[in-house]
Amino acid sequence: MFLASAAEFGIDFGQHAGGDSGFTMVEALVPLFGIVAVFGMPVVIVLAVLRYRANRQKSINEMVLKLADKGQPIPPELFLEPGKKRKSDISSGLSLVGAGVGLMGFFWFAGADEAIGIGFIPLAIGVGQLIAWKIEQQPK
Repeated sequence: MFLASAAEFGIDFGQHAGGDSGFTMVEALVPLFGIVAVFGMPVVIVLAVLRYRANRQKSINEMVLKLADKGQPIPPELFLEPGKKRKSDISSGLSLVGAGVGLMGFFWFAGADEAIGIGFIPLAIGVGQLIAWKIEQQPK
């Protein structure tokens, strides 16, 4: 009762413009593979990254065990992520202040005066980070 046939909507699967009869199997599978690729690729990328990190952690653990067995000191740098260093508060603060001022300028020039307030969010966070940096610089 609630199901409608394709013919009721004017869809004819019987003829192509070229006159052959119906979809081929390849033509029917192309959209399916496209959808699987679009939604499956992020999953594959996440799994690859997780596997890499697990293998890296396993090799670090094995190295720590070998060093401990030999009585060697274990360097603390071994547990740091390679290529990652903590950004300073001044760097992050200045970046956020710049982003906030940039957003405010963008909305002002675009004529969206009511949206200028959006730029205050990163601006305030950046000012807060600059204040935190200044407080950390003071001698104790």
